[in-house]
Amino acid sequence: MTEASREVFWNISVSWPMYVVLALAMVVLCYGVYIHYKRWLVGQPANRANNWWQRTKDFLYLAVVEGLIHRKFLGIERPYRRRELFAGAMHFFIFWGFIVFLLATIVGIWEAYLTGPVYLAFSVIVDAFGILAVVGILMALFRRYIWKCKRIDNKWEDLSTLLIILVIIVSGFIVEGLRIAVSELPTHADWAVFSPGGWVFAKAFEGASPSALLNWHVGIWWFHVVLAYGLFAYLALVNSRLFHIVWDPVNIFFRNLGHKGALTPIDFEKTEQFGVSKIEEFTWKQLFDLDACTRCGRCQDACPAYASGKSLNPKQIIQDLKNHLYEVYPGKFSLKPAAERKEMLGGVITDEALWDCTTCRACMQACPIYVEHVDKIIDMRRNLAMEKSRFPEAAQEALKSLNTRFHPYRGTTATRTTWCEGLDISTVADAADIDVLYWVGCSAALDDRNMKVARATVKVLQAAGVKFAILGDEEVCCGDPARRIGDEYLFQTLCKQNIEILKGHNVKKILTSCPHCFNSFKFEYPQFGGNFEVVHHTQFLAGLLKDGKLKIKNPAALKTAYHDSCYLGRYNDVYSEPRQILHAVNSKNVELPRRLSDSFCCGGGGGHIWMEEDADKRVNERRVEEILKADVKCVATACPYCLTMLEDGIKAKNAEETVKAVDLSELLAAALE
Repeated sequence: MTEASREVFWNISVSWPMYVVLALAMVVLCYGVYIHYKRWLVGQPANRANNWWQRTKDFLYLAVVEGLIHRKFLGIERPYRRRELFAGAMHFFIFWGFIVFLLATIVGIWEAYLTGPVYLAFSVIVDAFGILAVVGILMALFRRYIWKCKRIDNKWEDLSTLLIILVIIVSGFIVEGLRIAVSELPTHADWAVFSPGGWVFAKAFEGASPSALLNWHVGIWWFHVVLAYGLFAYLALVNSRLFHIVWDPVNIFFRNLGHKGALTPIDFEKTEQFGVSKIEEFTWKQLFDLDACTRCGRCQDACPAYASGKSLNPKQIIQDLKNHLYEVYPGKFSLKPAAERKEMLGGVITDEALWDCTTCRACMQACPIYVEHVDKIIDMRRNLAMEKSRFPEAAQEALKSLNTRFHPYRGTTATRTTWCEGLDISTVADAADIDVLYWVGCSAALDDRNMKVARATVKVLQAAGVKFAILGDEEVCCGDPARRIGDEYLFQTLCKQNIEILKGHNVKKILTSCPHCFNSFKFEYPQFGGNFEVVHHTQFLAGLLKDGKLKIKNPAALKTAYHDSCYLGRYNDVYSEPRQILHAVNSKNVELPRRLSDSFCCGGGGGHIWMEEDADKRVNERRVEEILKADVKCVATACPYCLTMLEDGIKAKNAEETVKAVDLSELLAAALE
């Protein structure tokens, strides 16, 4: 910075009123944060302050890949989300531009001490990022108000915030241009170009008198500073979307470190409240989630129920809960609850929206700040199921069957061993020495179509010489349907019963074909003392292939795609082993557009495989439409729910002659013959 430029800058930047404005802004900011903090504390306790070292390490990693690099925003690791590039680039420009420009404004007092190359580097970096921010804001305005992106709900506050940021940045460039015009441009034109944003305005001010330029410089500088400092104070009070710059890192730091497939159990000996029916019954972290949500709409865009025309909109669930929290606890000068409040369940959040959820976790996978949608929905379902007895009739019938017959297939006449008639299979009670217990599961044991999957799996195990056994008539449902529907008490009853049976037979390793059973045994049974080694059949069979214990004699050559199960993929990150099996048994394989962590749900999770649905709102038919567009002859699955739902969807689309759905174990068994 030149001496003349430093004098112009110094005359106003060190004046005491600036510090008064800054102090007032900080006071209002702190007050706003305090009110939000008190509001979160009306929630129930949650242990999110454990494992500080792990949280810190993970946070620093995520701060780089999610915050600085914008991995989720840009869709770098998710093929189907590459269409997010425009929105990701927009956010990247605004984020970096605004952060750098704001930091430069806050620490700008030291700019007067910068000289020579250091000043030039500082100036060009700040201006470059300021220009990026302007580009990003213009992209946001285009996306919202011209393109009108469907997942974005525009509010007046969003438009005003974008315009205020734009004015702050542009006014900063004007201030810089005025300073350059009066002090640097006449004698240091070569320095001026290192402030490209200000240089443009400086050229526009050429010819004006120095006194006029100085007066304008003082006035616009104060306007710029008051607006910049006042913005954050305003945002803290109204909890603007932009304040996620503060909330989101905190939300990421306190995210759930447990396994993503495990729900929080209810301790029935210590509570008389089942589930959540009032806003205060959520935990403080769940309430913090509501403030952290930026309404970006990525969860809405990923939700299969919303895409199918159902009532559920995960973004709206979070926003409705947030608005309800603010209505119950206005928090202007006190945090006393409002005298009157609307019922949360059935009022603010409809029963229909809660029952529409398939618990596929696509919303949580898409969320860049780790908002936990599914856990809140399950907590509210628990209250509907266990306290209010308000749930779909078909779900109620499934739970009745679970209570009386220990499986959800209320109309079946099959027994637990019907599927294995004619096969030489031992039960664990009769087997002397086994390597693994094959947990057949309700679907493979009792559903006619999935019985073929169990038989194919057994044939592969026998071909590889694996020593295995089944429980036979001792096997009962793992309890996953009950837990996802909301009947936590029934789940715990079945869970503890199974743990007792398995420990009684000294079972160490469990093999299951159902990802729902796999998830429950591996990550939810340990909550009640059931610690077993658990493996999904795709993992186990892929291991047999890798070890050379299976010889492929009759590989197929059908154009085939693999459908990723939600509970195997998004919940448990099992993506490679199913594809290894498919590539070993078939030579013409393709990928569906929505695959891996972006796979579209089959529609059967969360108890939906037993629920009745409107014909025009079926998730499985939307998935089948995508499969038909891929022009494949076969779709391979690794989940009994997916197999059932996709076959039903294929029939609904009258496409039985076009494409067939099979389990990977069936393809492998056929290739061995």
